[in-house]
Amino acid sequence: MKKITFSLLVFIFVSSSLSALPIDLTKNWYVTKEFVISERPDNKSWKTLESLPLSNILPQFDWERGKLRKVTMVKSFLLSPTDFQKVEDDAFSLHLPYISNYYEVYINGELITSNGNIKDDFIEKSGYRRHILVRLKRNFLNIGQNQIRILLAAEEGEELNVYKLFNDFSANIDLASEHLSIQDEYGTYMLLFLYFFVGIYHGLFYWKRKQETYNLYFALFSIFLSVYMIFRSQGVYSLGLDPFTQTKIEYFVVFLTPVWLLLFTEMFFRSKISIVSKIYFCFSLILAVLQLFVSRANSVTILRIWQVAVLIFGGIILYLILSAVRAKNKDAKRLLVGILFLLGTGTWDILGASGIVPIQNLNLLRFGFLVFVLGIAVVLANRFLRVHKQVEELNLSLEKKVEERTNELQNTLTKVQELKIQQDGDYFLTSLLLDPLSQTKVASTQVVLQSYVKQKKEFEFRGKKREIGGDIIISDSITLNGKSYLVFVNGDAMGKSIQGAGGALVLGVVFLSFIKRTQMILENQNKSPERWIKECFFELQTIFESFDGSMLVSVVLGLVEEDTGVLYYLNAEHPWTVLYRDGVASFIEEELELRKIGTKGMEGDVRVRIFPLETGDILFIGSDGRDDLVLEETGDGNRFINEDETKFLEVVEKSKGNLDSIVENLLEVGSFSDDLTLLRLEWLGNFKRVSK
Repeated sequence: MKKITFSLLVFIFVSSSLSALPIDLTKNWYVTKEFVISERPDNKSWKTLESLPLSNILPQFDWERGKLRKVTMVKSFLLSPTDFQKVEDDAFSLHLPYISNYYEVYINGELITSNGNIKDDFIEKSGYRRHILVRLKRNFLNIGQNQIRILLAAEEGEELNVYKLFNDFSANIDLASEHLSIQDEYGTYMLLFLYFFVGIYHGLFYWKRKQETYNLYFALFSIFLSVYMIFRSQGVYSLGLDPFTQTKIEYFVVFLTPVWLLLFTEMFFRSKISIVSKIYFCFSLILAVLQLFVSRANSVTILRIWQVAVLIFGGIILYLILSAVRAKNKDAKRLLVGILFLLGTGTWDILGASGIVPIQNLNLLRFGFLVFVLGIAVVLANRFLRVHKQVEELNLSLEKKVEERTNELQNTLTKVQELKIQQDGDYFLTSLLLDPLSQTKVASTQVVLQSYVKQKKEFEFRGKKREIGGDIIISDSITLNGKSYLVFVNGDAMGKSIQGAGGALVLGVVFLSFIKRTQMILENQNKSPERWIKECFFELQTIFESFDGSMLVSVVLGLVEEDTGVLYYLNAEHPWTVLYRDGVASFIEEELELRKIGTKGMEGDVRVRIFPLETGDILFIGSDGRDDLVLEETGDGNRFINEDETKFLEVVEKSKGNLDSIVENLLEVGSFSDDLTLLRLEWLGNFKRVSK
C-alpha cells in the first residue's frame, strides 16, 4: 500500500513539473465534411489525418460538384500546470502557417479567430492568410485535456488547405515570446530595400544612357521583385486589403518579374530581343491582366499555367547564359553562378507552391536574388580590377620609360627639326595628292550638296598652311538605266595624319576610278542602283583587305535618284545618318550591319538600304569627329569627351539644318578632337509616291 501511494505521488509530481509546450499541431487530426461545432470525432464520418497538410486527406471524401466545400478539423492536446506557470509573465500563442480559404478557429468551444464571410453558401469575402498568430486567453484553456477545432470552406477549384509549415515555421501552440521570431522580418525588409534601391540605381543609369536598355529591364526586375517581397511579408496585412485583391496584385507582379530578367539577359549579352522573348512577354502579360478579372478558382488555374511556363523560362535563361559562356564571355561565366542559384531557389519555391513536387515553399527566392546581385557586383568589380591592374602596370614602368624617353630626346634633339621639315614635306605632298580626289562635282537642280572638311592635323611647309587627315568626301553624277543619280561617299580612314591620309588616298582613287568607268563604259550603266553600290563596295573591300587589316575605313556610300529622291545607301561602321525633316532631327539607322571596309572575314550578301526622301528633306552624313567633342580639359591634361551621340541631333535642330550654323554650334558644345567631315544633302524635287 505504501509503494502504491508513493508511486502515485511521484507520478503527480512529475506530470506537474513537465511542460507540454510547444504543442505540435501538425499531426493526429480528425477530419470530417461540413461544419461540425460540437460533435466529438468518434463516428465513421471522421477520418484520421496523420500529418498536415490537409490536402493529403481531401481525396478520401466525396464532394458534390458546384457546391461549397466545408471541412471540420479537430485535435486534442494537453496542458500541464507548468505550462500555466510559464505564462504568468507571458501568454499562450497559437500559430497556423497558412489557411485557405474561409476559416473559423475554436479552442474548447470558444471562437478565437476567423476570417472571410459566407453568404448563401457562397464565399462573399475570402479569408486565406499566412502566419495566423493568436494570443490565447488563459480562461479559454484547461489544465489537462483541451481541444482545437478548425472550420474551413473553399469554392470548388480553389485551394482548401491548412499547411504544415510555412517559411520553416510549423503549426503549434507555444509561448507568445517564442512566436516573436515569426513576425521578425528585419532581414526581409533589408533585402527588400536593397533590391528596390538597386532597381532605382539602374533606372538612373538608363535615364542617363537610354541606349543601354538592359539597365531599364534590370531596374524593372529589381523593383518588381521588391514589390513581390512586400506582398509575401506579414507587413502587407497592415494595408487592410481584401485577401483576393491582395492576391491579384501579387500575381500581377510575380507574373511579369521573370519577363524583365529574360529581357535584361538578352539585351546584356545579345543587344536585341528575340521573337521567343517577345512571345513569352505577351503570354505573361495576358495572364497577368486576365487573372485580375476572374474568380479565385480560375485565378489558381492561371497561376498553375504560369508556374509551368516559368520553368520553361528558366531553360531559356540558362541557354542564353551558356551560349555567352561558349562565346568566351568572361562576364557570362561569372554571372552563371548567380543565375543558377537564382533559378534554383526560384524553381524550388515554384514547385513547392504549386504542389507538383511534395516539397515545402521556403521563400528562398529572396536569397537567390541576393546572390544574383552579388554576381553582378563581382562582374563590375572584375572589370574595375582589370583596368586598375593595367593602370598599375603602366605606373610601374612609367618612371623608367620617362627616363629612357628623356635620354632619347636629348640625344636626338638636334635631329628633330630636320625630321619635322621632312615630315611636313611628306604631309604637303600627300595633301597635294588628296586635293583633286576630294571633289564635289554636282550640277543638279533637284539636289543641293554642301560639304565641310576640317582635318585635325595642321602644318606649315615653306610658308603654306595646310591640313591633312583621314576624312574624305567625294560626290559626282552618274547615269544608271537612263536615270540620273548623285553618287557620294563619306569616308574616315583608320589612323592619324599620314596613315589616315593614306587610307583616304586609296579610297579616293578606287572610288573615282569606279565612277569614271561607269561614266565612260555604257555597259556599266545598265545596272540597278543596288547592284552598282554592291559592286563598288566589294571592289573597295578587295583593295583594302589586301592591306591585311592595317588599313580600315568606315564609309557611308550612296546614290540619290535626282527625279524621285530615293536614297540607296549602305553604312560600314560609320556614324549614323541623320534626317532633318519638319524641324526634327533623327537617325535613319538603328543597328550596325557592316564592319569597316578592309575587315577580314566579311562574307555573304550586303544589304543596301532604301530610304525615300520627301521635298525639303535634308540628310547629314559625317565622321565621328561630330561626336568626339572635348567638353572640358583640366589643368593636368585630362579631357572629358562627349559620349552622347544624340547631342549631334540637338545641334542640327538648333541650327535648323544650316551647315555653317551646325559647325558653330558644335564648337559651342566642345572643341574638335578628331578630323571632321560633314556632308549636307537636300532634295528639292517634288515626286508624288502612290501608296499601294
